[in-house]
Amino acid sequence: MTRPSVTVRDAAPDDLPALLVIWRELRELGGRFERTMPSATEDGVLDRLRAIDDDAQSRALVAVVDGEAAGMAMLTWSPYAPLFDQSAVHVHYLHVREGFRRRGVARALLGAAVSLADEVGAEHVFTSVLPHLRETQRFYARLGFGPVVVRRSVPVSMLRRRLAGEHRPSPADNLLARRRTLRRVRAAVAQVGD
Repeated sequence: MTRPSVTVRDAAPDDLPALLVIWRELRELGGRFERTMPSATEDGVLDRLRAIDDDAQSRALVAVVDGEAAGMAMLTWSPYAPLFDQSAVHVHYLHVREGFRRRGVARALLGAAVSLADEVGAEHVFTSVLPHLRETQRFYARLGFGPVVVRRSVPVSMLRRRLAGEHRPSPADNLLARRRTLRRVRAAVAQVGD
């Protein structure tokens, strides 16, 4: 059986229903953190598409298989990092819909990122992957992506409280501390067993 051809093009307002489906799938994969974020509305996604279309350093892409939107990615290009002269293409929200995986869709979207990098003179391509998405991590590693930094996030209200010294350990904090300790013990036991 031959692999269906994948076409990558700029997202258009007509893609809105498919983009909403893709966005919902992506949020579900994101787990608890992503589900706490406000859900995407049609108007909100349409506004973001227009903003990306108006931004000379951004592109919203859709991958199409047999006339159906199979995946998406948002691309931006900017310096590799603040204070660096080299530029990079940043791939955000690359996601392939359920039922279209393992058909070359993600590779086609990344191919578009490489083409954009060539076009704008960028020397690197970046992406971010949630830590619990192991298969996705392996996919990127097979293509040569390596870890550069660990990005961490905190709600402003929590950081404000903790900076002010108002943090009292919650039951969740205690549970997380116990899990970390258990992981360290298991890792030590595994090393001894090797």
